[in-house]
Amino acid sequence: MKKHVALPMAVLMALVLLDSHVDLVERDGRKALLVNNRLHDVQGWLAETGNRLVRRCDHPPTPADADARAWLDAVKQFSPPDSLDARLVRSWQLQDWAVVEVHFPHLKPALVVLQNDPDWQVLPQAVWSGSTAPWRVNDFVRRYLQQQAPAVPANLLACVEVEPLDFMAQ
Repeated sequence: MKKHVALPMAVLMALVLLDSHVDLVERDGRKALLVNNRLHDVQGWLAETGNRLVRRCDHPPTPADADARAWLDAVKQFSPPDSLDARLVRSWQLQDWAVVEVHFPHLKPALVVLQNDPDWQVLPQAVWSGSTAPWRVNDFVRRYLQQQAPAVPANLLACVEVEPLDFMAQ
């Protein structure tokens, strides 16, 4: 086959092959890449990568013991009896705001936003528990918590990073 025919044919075949395996779809108001019937959250990946490059997480990584106890007490009182066995896994704090990741023996892990006003209290509308599939975990929960509690400092939420396996479909 002549070169001037082979190159356009190769490009055409590559495009046909790509079109048969890859689609751009919209789910939950977001675009996703569907590759061989499996969704990939490219937007979430880009947001997480960009977040890691620009965020400034220089606030204290470990809370004062009194704050950690107060956060855990607030979570335990939020939805007893199942929440009484809550265990604090990770926490992020900035001034009068905190986000905590808690695990339970009989419930899925949760991310909880708390505000110190004048005592630490759970913001009931800003609690995430459950699967984020097919979306990227950290981007999804950051967007959700910011939407549910717009007053939470964006630079605090930018630092929230959880273990993806804890929030994937189980």
